[in-house]
Amino acid sequence: MKKCLYILLLFSFSAAALFAQSKAVARKHFLAGEYSVAKPMFAKLLKSYPRNSEYNYWYAVCCYETKDTVPVREMLEFAASRKITNAHRYLGDLLADSCDYASAAEKYEDFLDVATDDSLIAIYRSKLNNVNRLYRMVSATGKVCVIDSVVVDKESFLSAYKMGRDAASIYSVADYFDEEDEDGGYLSETERGTDIYYAMCNGMAGDSLLKLYHSSMVGEQWSKPAKLAGFETGGNDNYPFMLADGLTLYFASDGEGSVGGYDIFVTRYDSENGRYLRPDNVGMPFNSTANDYMMAVNEVAGLGWFASDRRQPAGKVCVYVFVYDDAKERFDIERDGYANVLKFALLHDIASTQGDADAVRNARRQLAMLQYELRDEKKEGDFLFVIDDALDYTSLGDFKSAEARALFQKWQKGSAQHEKDVAALRQKRDAYAVASNAGKARMSEDILRLERKVDGDYTALQQMEREIRRLETGVIYK
Repeated sequence: MKKCLYILLLFSFSAAALFAQSKAVARKHFLAGEYSVAKPMFAKLLKSYPRNSEYNYWYAVCCYETKDTVPVREMLEFAASRKITNAHRYLGDLLADSCDYASAAEKYEDFLDVATDDSLIAIYRSKLNNVNRLYRMVSATGKVCVIDSVVVDKESFLSAYKMGRDAASIYSVADYFDEEDEDGGYLSETERGTDIYYAMCNGMAGDSLLKLYHSSMVGEQWSKPAKLAGFETGGNDNYPFMLADGLTLYFASDGEGSVGGYDIFVTRYDSENGRYLRPDNVGMPFNSTANDYMMAVNEVAGLGWFASDRRQPAGKVCVYVFVYDDAKERFDIERDGYANVLKFALLHDIASTQGDADAVRNARRQLAMLQYELRDEKKEGDFLFVIDDALDYTSLGDFKSAEARALFQKWQKGSAQHEKDVAALRQKRDAYAVASNAGKARMSEDILRLERKVDGDYTALQQMEREIRRLETGVIYK
């Protein structure tokens, strides 16, 4: 009996020693930031001691840091309830990742109330300020109607901006000046071609970051670049776009006031003081915790464009087309609810932004007219049809699928007729604007009929484009 008891005690001591050793090894990897190594060790310990607050915390953090899909919130909340200080900061990070900024702020405050590590205190004060700013931005989200979006290669994202003749033109600095530009600056030229605004690192001016400059056409040459005065963001300033008034400037910056990477800002030139006013962050849904940039506007058409790499893989960017309204209405978070406003702020579903059917139809009509302008500038017989990111077709001989080729020819004819209808609609609308009341009454039904046809044909042609791509890719990637 004594022998059995001795063996049992020896086994218990050995097991306890083994668990202590396993905990020490796992903790050593954890403190070294080797979370993927420590994770299975803590998983095993947690299985044996599911109510151990330290094991819940350590395992949850390992899963969080390795982006494991294991739900960790309950484990972190349990650890936090047992006075594990760092559980509060990870809960804050977790909630911030899910855009629950108000709750994240509460957890950061809980952490800061008991934290003693000065370096972590500085980091999490900054994070607290950031989530509070993000909550305010969500609360102030503007009601914007997004009519289209397209995912393109970041290197050629400007090709998605179909802006027409009534707006400034946008280029990369390298393409505009036909020279190498390692800084990656962008440039806008006013519609009259008299001024350019662009980004560059000017070592002669002491710039180590991209800053914005302006030049005017003097004779047949650009004047010496003048750095824009009046604001200093502390970061890179790029992607400028000047509105037709010559005063209102959109640009992107990753400096002060940005909530993640590049954000879009707007400023106005104060002609009395010869300086630009302090820039304002344009807010959500234009900005996010990802990179958002290159706001461009055609005020005549009432359309705007901006680019974002939110929810996009490396090397890709989404260009959004929206109805431009300088005095846009904003949501009321108390009335509309945080979850509903957040969905809009993050642009998870652009269809949900299209509440005004008439505004959407008119905007799409304007976009079609701009595309018609661009096509009209091409030589007769030329075409460019995008199959996918890797393939652009310029002749019928490029098609490998006979079915896709035949459908493309049908699409070409339909597109040509659509462009004629768009041009005719524009003429009728111009005539309507100056007609007498009696003339307007005679013309209104004809205009409405043509509008319905243009809208219907636009939708049908888009569906046909998708089918052409599906048929062709089905053959070439078989």
